[in-house]
Amino acid sequence: MLRALDRLWAAVDETVPGLLIGIVTAMITVDIVLRNFFRSTIPDGVEIATYAFVWMIFLGAAGASRTGTHFQVDFIDRLSRRGARVAARLVIEAFCGAVAAIMAVYSWQYTMRSWNRVSEGLELPLSYFYMIFPLCFALMALAHVRRGLGFLLGRREA
Repeated sequence: MLRALDRLWAAVDETVPGLLIGIVTAMITVDIVLRNFFRSTIPDGVEIATYAFVWMIFLGAAGASRTGTHFQVDFIDRLSRRGARVAARLVIEAFCGAVAAIMAVYSWQYTMRSWNRVSEGLELPLSYFYMIFPLCFALMALAHVRRGLGFLLGRREA
């Protein structure tokens, strides 16, 4: 079950940000061409591109946390004793996981308060767009907890 979830998580955070950057690039390019040559624009195109860009960034950050490349402390590799390396990695993973979990809670609260606010152009509740924040922070927290458990149980090299 965990392997299937890992494959799904990897597929999402490796595919969706790439698709989103393609959408952003295409929308902005088409919008510039329409504006400069046809005196027209894509209705609400800049707003859509902005939300897609934010989603891309946060999904990419969650993917970087999953792969262990989001936050790296190099001096730990220089510690000679394995026990010291494991302890240092656990402290870092615990701290990063706690920060991500706190951010998930607060961003969830913020998202829930945003249901009555609507986006300027699309006139949709902002919570639809803000859902990415608690989702990605929760994924980051999960990634740090899993990596910390891997260090603790000896399944990962510290």
